[in-house]
Amino acid sequence: MKKRVLIDSDPATGERNRDVDDGLAFLVMLASPNIQVEGITINFGNVGAEVGFSVAKKLLSLAHADVPIYKGSETKSDLGKRNAAVDYLIKTVRAYPHEISLLALGPLTNVASAMILDPSFASNLKELVIMGGSLNFKPFSFFGELNFHLDGQAASFVLSAPIQKTLITMDVCSQAVFRREHLQMIENHDSSVAHYLVETIRPWLELNRKVFFRAKGFFPWDVVAAAYLIDSTLFNENQCTLSVQKNGLRSGKIHELRQFNSSEGGINVPSKLETERFMNIFMQGLLSF
Repeated sequence: MKKRVLIDSDPATGERNRDVDDGLAFLVMLASPNIQVEGITINFGNVGAEVGFSVAKKLLSLAHADVPIYKGSETKSDLGKRNAAVDYLIKTVRAYPHEISLLALGPLTNVASAMILDPSFASNLKELVIMGGSLNFKPFSFFGELNFHLDGQAASFVLSAPIQKTLITMDVCSQAVFRREHLQMIENHDSSVAHYLVETIRPWLELNRKVFFRAKGFFPWDVVAAAYLIDSTLFNENQCTLSVQKNGLRSGKIHELRQFNSSEGGINVPSKLETERFMNIFMQGLLSF
């Protein structure tokens, strides 16, 4: 039986000097035989919600994927307000109680709003997987990782919800690297999706080399989080408790990380990734189009 998944994201694939990983995560999820993507909701983040909506629409069209897309929160001031994305999250989780796995790849404004507007939303989820936060990946461990930093209040609210949660941090994501040889594999693949990926990934690789001094490649943040729902055995289990700074210059910074001896009430924060196996799943997904 396929796992029902909702994706809440801030895709910017193809936008100048913006990260490509959200779109890559979409494709890997769509390619997985074990995943049924029930819908994609768009949050502000890497780009505005309007641009993110257009990016997602283009990717789904290229992939010939019939998946509904809804535009959501434009700024953190939308926390607790209704919009098309929040309404769809609430509606879908109500329709399939305890069956929906929610993958959150951007700021958590939409997700927190759904929890605020529908008190049963969180408890009706099967599981929640979040890409966000930094423990020791500098400088984000000091200032707060982007997804959390852009809406620290929403991040704090969602992570305090008493449900099964897995937090995929920058620390574990940075164990995987998309390299030039991976791009070469896509260049050798003749499809409209492959051509689009080459056009979008190549400048992102170059930007990482020149600006971020990452000569080996780029970190596929959101794809790592998506992979947890495809095969959680890629990761170790690491139950913790933590808090997130809500406001200020260091909004989104993780504080008070402690080990937790029970699977009830904690947050699973994996610290290890089987990198080679992950990259195989990643590339197989991209090359299936």
